[in-house]
Amino acid sequence: MRHSKLANSPYPAILYPMRNPTPLILTMILAITAIWLSVSSNDPAPKTGQSPADQEQTTSSLEKSAGGETSTPVDATPWPTEKSDIPADPEAIFGSLPNGFRYMILPNDEPPNRLSMRLHIAAGSLDEAEDQRGLAHFLEHMVFNGTKNFKDANALIKEMQSRGIAFGAHVNAYTSFDETVYMLDLPDLKPKTLDLTFGIMRDFGDGALLTAEEIDAERGVILSEKASRDSVNTRMMEEQFGALLPKSLVTKRFPIGEEEVIKTAPRERFTDFYDRYYVPGKMTFVVVGNIDPAEMEKKITETFSSMENPENPGSAPDLGEITIPDGLKTHVFSDPELSSTDLSITLVRDFETKPDTTENRIAKLPVQIANFIISRRFDRLSKQENSPISSGSASKYGLFNVIELGSIDVSVADDRWQEAIPVLEQEFRRALEHGFTEAELSEAKANILNGYQEAVKRKSTRKSDSLATAIASSINDGTVFSTPETDLEIATQALGKITVEDLHTDFAKFWEAPGYHLILSTNNEPEGALEKLSAAYEESSKTVVEPPTARAIVPFAYTEFGEAGGIALKTRVEDLGVTQLTLSNNIRVNLKPTPFEKNRISFLARFGSGMLSQPDGKPMLDEFASSIFNGGGLTKHSNDELDEILAGRNVSAYLTIGEDAFTLSGSSTPDDQLLQLQLMVASMVDPGYRPEALWQFQKDIPVLYQNLKHTTAGPMKDLNAWLHGGDFRYSIPTQTELSNYTINDVKTWLTPQLESSYLELTIVGDFTVQDILPDLLSTFGALPERDLNPAKATTQSRTVTYPKTPADKTFSYESKIPQAIATAIWKTGGLRDNIPEFRRLNVISDIYGDRLRQEIREKLGASYSPNASADGSDALENFGYLYGQSVGKPEDLQLILETMERIATDLHENGATQDELDRSLAPILSSLQKSTRDNSYWVSTVLAKSQEDPARLEWARTRDEDYASISLKEINALATKYLAPENLLRVSVLPKE
Repeated sequence: MRHSKLANSPYPAILYPMRNPTPLILTMILAITAIWLSVSSNDPAPKTGQSPADQEQTTSSLEKSAGGETSTPVDATPWPTEKSDIPADPEAIFGSLPNGFRYMILPNDEPPNRLSMRLHIAAGSLDEAEDQRGLAHFLEHMVFNGTKNFKDANALIKEMQSRGIAFGAHVNAYTSFDETVYMLDLPDLKPKTLDLTFGIMRDFGDGALLTAEEIDAERGVILSEKASRDSVNTRMMEEQFGALLPKSLVTKRFPIGEEEVIKTAPRERFTDFYDRYYVPGKMTFVVVGNIDPAEMEKKITETFSSMENPENPGSAPDLGEITIPDGLKTHVFSDPELSSTDLSITLVRDFETKPDTTENRIAKLPVQIANFIISRRFDRLSKQENSPISSGSASKYGLFNVIELGSIDVSVADDRWQEAIPVLEQEFRRALEHGFTEAELSEAKANILNGYQEAVKRKSTRKSDSLATAIASSINDGTVFSTPETDLEIATQALGKITVEDLHTDFAKFWEAPGYHLILSTNNEPEGALEKLSAAYEESSKTVVEPPTARAIVPFAYTEFGEAGGIALKTRVEDLGVTQLTLSNNIRVNLKPTPFEKNRISFLARFGSGMLSQPDGKPMLDEFASSIFNGGGLTKHSNDELDEILAGRNVSAYLTIGEDAFTLSGSSTPDDQLLQLQLMVASMVDPGYRPEALWQFQKDIPVLYQNLKHTTAGPMKDLNAWLHGGDFRYSIPTQTELSNYTINDVKTWLTPQLESSYLELTIVGDFTVQDILPDLLSTFGALPERDLNPAKATTQSRTVTYPKTPADKTFSYESKIPQAIATAIWKTGGLRDNIPEFRRLNVISDIYGDRLRQEIREKLGASYSPNASADGSDALENFGYLYGQSVGKPEDLQLILETMERIATDLHENGATQDELDRSLAPILSSLQKSTRDNSYWVSTVLAKSQEDPARLEWARTRDEDYASISLKEINALATKYLAPENLLRVSVLPKE
């Protein structure tokens, strides 16, 4: 059951609470719109025009001021608030330097003593020349590969690691069509940390060396990244956009670029782009955190005011022409590797740029609400017996302030696209001809208004990193950074006036166009598909559609569960701020009020034995059961009815099946905490097990197996099963076996667990123990008596057979995509009852991963994201392993595996260095400190089973001290113990030849 109405965006904009399902074509383009720098794809980084030798002579220390003579004045791009009646957040400081460099400073206290900075450059792949395709993204890598202050990648990375800044966790970047953004999250506000990171950002802006040697060394990394991102969906998206936008530059400037350019572009083409587009007049610097704005403004001025604009900065490109078809233009796109069949009615037109004003925000709402309602209608239709669709949505989207897209789309069940066309066409036409009902509008209004109200209540605990990212990503949109209070005021004003007539009028007006595109994407194109597509649509258009039927909304039926229970035992864990209860029915409760997320409470009920009790011989029954349970609603209310009943409320309940327990989780607010508890208890005592959940799951089975067959997801699941000795719980059933599972299979397994098994409920967040106790006792306290102790799992259920080592194993999949995965695995002690050792294994894996980055990425250029980790089971006995993994080309796989083994063998024989240990521990300790202000850490890691296993409380108490005490001797002893060649599994994942 999924019924959360909480809005999660930290950045208040008028449309955030209205997230509609995204159609396939937009999903695909959004997937590659931002090409991210991965955890391991960071190679150090800055301005050219001088030779590398000349640059070295003018280098200054990061400890010195980056200030100096100000460059020729340039008018900065106006802030959106200058053209708007919407006031900006008064706490935010907006400024610009004489060279056109803009900055925004926002004081924010959560988390304390932290700072997030984002350098936004208003340039991306659309600004590339024909012979620069891919260089905007390539430059994102290169600024990490040698700058005025850091001559190579390792120098920068080591300096950052030593100050607690980890790549991926604290450092990242992305390149899109129209922007490039660099991101740094600081672990502290020490002067040296600030000097370092401000200097790095300045170097990114105009200090990249861009040596020919480093460019050549990085080409293989970029090509590896391109290969790793290659997929049938990406190829299909490019083909579709080529057909929909044949005269647009967008279709010729995907950020990842062209292979030939990546291989051969000379240094001059890099420096040309960097010198003309990485200029202060195109830059905006965002700083959010626990800082003094005046001091920060001074540091920004000192750091960036000496940046200079070139005489001829890069100009806006000619983006080409958007063509609109005359009438209905049909397209069929086919590829045998596509996992699903999809239909879409798509509108493409020029984007009209408008300032962010109250009037324009309000004007967006009717179409957004209409799309939400249509998406809900498709959701209902998909759940009907024998429905030819598995999902559907309506959306409106602007791309890069250039293109406006509208889409009505459905995913088709069992390739029954000819049956799905009338569903698509008639629901589209029903909205155009008859509009919407009052009940539908009321549901949407309640959810929107609730989203804005919650944003106001949560304002004081918004996280700096999320705020900074959201602000940076909105810069090109021209959105005013207004307060949640202002956003609520505008939304309240708008929602009070919007009528169903407004929805109908604005939706019809939006879709006024000479013609649309009708698109079919399928893995098996039938003969004459284009003609059949047109004919089926034309035939459907002759059918009269009836107005939508008004639906009655009933009250929530689950408010009484019997006599309230009592408290049998109450314990206070003072040092951790935790209250532990045993209720009169044996339910255990852990309560921890926190101030970390205002107006948010997290709930988790942990019960039963999870996969340890999974019926023998039924692989993937856990995934099937959770889908049936979550999709079935309650006996008295379907999920669809719950969405209507709970509109505007903040509750959710979702079942997850883990290795050794079932968990029912959700989040809520102080106002809705009783309703949240009622929903969770109702889910346990009266689950719906509705046939619609079975129908939906069965529609997804062909999609699942197509995906397993044609992507690396299949062999990676096979690898997991092999590591677990082929145990059925980790294996993949045949498609027929999975299709034959029944609702009764789920009931038989879950019912005893739901009714009487040991249950531990954890509640963490913005509540008081005194206020929540009556609600707790009237819900969970009113349940029948539960088992006093957890059920003892059998030795057999906790044991799997790990493969004999050493061994080589190959898994394959069917694809034309030349993508391979190399994995090197060493068996270790397990996670269960082995926390101290596993912490040290985490550190070893971090050191190993850093060496993989230096060797495989930096030196060989064979992969852009080699990584390593330690993994283990808290349920299985002695099951753990440390692994390195890297995506690469099939022809490079053996070299990567040999390199992985060689590096591990060196660690085994010679150990790590103190410098490596220090650079590993600093970011870890920084992250640990931050995690203590994260509700999810307290819910899942510490408290979820803390009465079943009290040692978890002690682990929390000693965690940071234990990590800080880790010695080089301990690390090297474990490397000697586990990383021996005879303990190695070498695994290859390859496409079949």
